[in-house]
Amino acid sequence: MKKINLSALITIVLLLSGCAVNENKTATTTQTEIVTANEITTTEEEIPILPERIYPDNAYKELDRSFLEEKEIDRGTVVKFTYETKDNLGGGDTTYEKYALVYLPAGYDENDTETRYNVMYFMHGGSDSPNWFLKGEGKKSQFAYLFDQMIADGEMEPMILCFVSYYTDYRSDDTQNCLNFHNELINDLIPAFESKYHTYAEDVTPEGIKSSRLHRAFGGFSMGAVTTWATFENRLDYIAYYLPVSGDCWALGGTAGGYRPDETALHLAEAVKNSGYTAEDFYIYTGCGGNDIAKANLEPQVEAMKKLDDTFILCDNFADGNFYHCLYEGGGHDKNTVMHVMYNGLPKMFG
Repeated sequence: MKKINLSALITIVLLLSGCAVNENKTATTTQTEIVTANEITTTEEEIPILPERIYPDNAYKELDRSFLEEKEIDRGTVVKFTYETKDNLGGGDTTYEKYALVYLPAGYDENDTETRYNVMYFMHGGSDSPNWFLKGEGKKSQFAYLFDQMIADGEMEPMILCFVSYYTDYRSDDTQNCLNFHNELINDLIPAFESKYHTYAEDVTPEGIKSSRLHRAFGGFSMGAVTTWATFENRLDYIAYYLPVSGDCWALGGTAGGYRPDETALHLAEAVKNSGYTAEDFYIYTGCGGNDIAKANLEPQVEAMKKLDDTFILCDNFADGNFYHCLYEGGGHDKNTVMHVMYNGLPKMFG
């Protein structure tokens, strides 16, 4: 049996403590180009051709620090969302109330049922909460300023971001909570959340959620990234886009992406195969800081995944593949790195 070395054990402790498609692709690199739907007319019927997805290039772009300041631009709002969940592993009928903090883009109107929004669910790191990102309902934060500015500048389409927590009232094991959060996500959170907010899900039956998977993303920082990899391997049929920041896959053990990278990469590839999906059906934009404690575990996994290029296709643009690793050279295991990776990764979600 392989043993985790001392540095890996230290990394686990630091992470747990929160240190601080099937649609055709098009090879294009501009985000502002507009693609319109055409129609092909036959003698029998008109068949609409759906717009093809367009992605900006994946290459790292430095974050303008002024994006994190309050300015006179249209501002989104931060609201609190509560929902009920159960112990999705232990069973029983006991219900527990949990909350998420939600960023709604400027112009969101709960009475406008025609306008639909892509949605990203994003998880915090160890010892933190959704407040780490958005501070609280009605509060101002650098993350909200960042999203506002990116939308105002046309760098990303208006989207809803739902910041969630893996902590529960029924289990104190952080690792197990992260590895199994996907059950709560699919069974409890998404049905409740997408019943209230105007996402692309026509209904919140399993079929309705699956059919809108190209309009849904999941990401997270540190232990939230561990949660993201677990969601990827278990819920590809519900979610197409993934943004794990500063964290590796722990399916084969804590920090296994660092000391068992080839086996971890193969495990993820097998999960794709077993799901019935292919390399054309998902997108992973991962990242970390150059001085990040998680780098030693994430980057070996990334390098191993690159070798399995029939499943994980490294690319400069998601029109040509499904996998990219963003390195913020000056970053540590901190909020600054999360902002830089989200600034680069969010525009790549949804095309």
